[in-house]
Amino acid sequence: MDARSVLAECPLFVGLSAAALDALAARAEMLEVPSGHTVVNRGARPESIYIVATGRLCAVLPDNSIAGLIGRLEPVGEIGTLSGEPHMASVHAVRDSVLVRLPGAHLYAVIEQYPEALLAMTQVIIRRLRHNRTLRRSQQQQQSRSFAVVVGSPGADALMVANHLCAALAPMKKVRLLTAESVDADLGEGVCRTPGDSSSVNQRLITYLNQIETENGYLVYVAEAADPWARRSMRQADRILFVVDADSPPMASKMLEQLRECSTRAPIELVVIRADGMDAPAMLTWRERTNARAHYYVRRDNVVDFTSLARQLTERGIGLVLGGGGARGFAHIGLLRALEELQIPVDLVGGSSMGAFFSALVACGKKHGEILDIARRTFVQQNLLNDFLFPTVALIRGRKFLRHLQQVVFGEQQIEALRMPFFCVSTNLTRGGISVHDQGPLALWVATSMAVPGVVPPVVFRGELLCDGAVANSLPTDVMYAMERGPIIASDVSTEGGIAAPGIEGPDPEGLLHMRGGGERPRLFSIMFRTATLTSESGTARRAEHADAYLRMPIEGVGLFDWKKLDEVVERGYRHALERLTPIRDQLCAPEGAQPRS
Repeated sequence: MDARSVLAECPLFVGLSAAALDALAARAEMLEVPSGHTVVNRGARPESIYIVATGRLCAVLPDNSIAGLIGRLEPVGEIGTLSGEPHMASVHAVRDSVLVRLPGAHLYAVIEQYPEALLAMTQVIIRRLRHNRTLRRSQQQQQSRSFAVVVGSPGADALMVANHLCAALAPMKKVRLLTAESVDADLGEGVCRTPGDSSSVNQRLITYLNQIETENGYLVYVAEAADPWARRSMRQADRILFVVDADSPPMASKMLEQLRECSTRAPIELVVIRADGMDAPAMLTWRERTNARAHYYVRRDNVVDFTSLARQLTERGIGLVLGGGGARGFAHIGLLRALEELQIPVDLVGGSSMGAFFSALVACGKKHGEILDIARRTFVQQNLLNDFLFPTVALIRGRKFLRHLQQVVFGEQQIEALRMPFFCVSTNLTRGGISVHDQGPLALWVATSMAVPGVVPPVVFRGELLCDGAVANSLPTDVMYAMERGPIIASDVSTEGGIAAPGIEGPDPEGLLHMRGGGERPRLFSIMFRTATLTSESGTARRAEHADAYLRMPIEGVGLFDWKKLDEVVERGYRHALERLTPIRDQLCAPEGAQPRS
């Protein structure tokens, strides 16, 4: 591999003549960039174009969000170099990488000699910009191609995890498992433990790994000891999976020390091997020690668990977001029935207000029939909203409803212990935004997400007041999107219209008090809920853009507290979901994850 061959393969220079390529290559140089190294600083004036020969880079915006990952043969800094504008993002090496550096001054000299080169490069850049707008998510799916599966706690079976992950990835693309033993079998005893230096043996190992990556869609590295192979595995990976047993207490270890010292910018995620009936009391501490951004529970040799893990790691996991809307939220149950019948797997869930209640039941492993029974017992067969008090803070205490969630529905479950990832949102009245709850007592945070201000007292947490999530965000697809797990199905049960008093011309300050006729008079709770959620519902259209399948449920004529319409609303939701999801079912579930917009 030399600079000339990399430039010839790079799409940016595909239209250049052989003579122009030779001229560019004359001043190009090969650079070895370690994982974690900064290649470009935001705001700096471009001095060179970089082409990725091997490895992976990451572009980071000023708000620390990821603008994109940059893979083999992709350029960095070409627009800034040609326009003279400063870099808009910082670029870091996610893996140990080899780059071709092309000085900007030399590029200008070549363009003067071969002016047709500028036209060819400009055409490529324009095509890439148009292409990126339409294929951003599908491109992101291609970026997580190499995974380092690392032993985290003593005795944790990382090899078992890696083997099952390979089996789950295989239907998507060709996959290769790399162990220290397999590398040494191909290259010779001890080669895998070669330090990352300039030796010929190290160069041979780099060439070998690059060739294997070129030949396969996915690579899964396994590191079972804290040695140079583990360090290389972590620095070569797009994602690091730190494997621990659920009952293992966090402790200092050489592997944990090596994880911290390798300076990689690859995201770290925790994989917890957890049998049925087993708690994972130390999971949050493990996440803190490893700086893991997420955790996954897997049961030993459980195909379903590893299939879901593979989908989420490759951004093909299906996220379900359920919106708030009181009794209209019963339509979510119909959606769940349709998902089951269509065999569309749900990998993670989240919701707001009533959507938080139903998504929490999904995260607990409940099927739609069980959820329907729970809804009937909770909202139809008993009245849990009648513990009235003198209205200084709210109309009711909300104590009966919370006790029901704690003692009957959810028990003492903690969100972080759920096998399916779950979140709900509440509105932070103190800060004027939302709070995302992805750990802590499940019953309490679901109740908080359903606490309509004025009806139920806000929940006080660390001096701040939290209430119904639908006040600020009735459909939290933005939260789900930020998790980067894959396509999103969103169920919206908000109303386009509002409460009304048909037949009254007015203006009449007491019109509602004397309302007669066929129209149903808006009640106090409905007025308060509508008032509280008006701003949130106006932003639903914007949040719907994050959804790959957006279902606006047919809930016309259903009031916020029309609990008796349970069966009717469920049936409406089922028929609508079946109609909308059937045509795109294969796209949602396809291994290559074609992303529909519906």
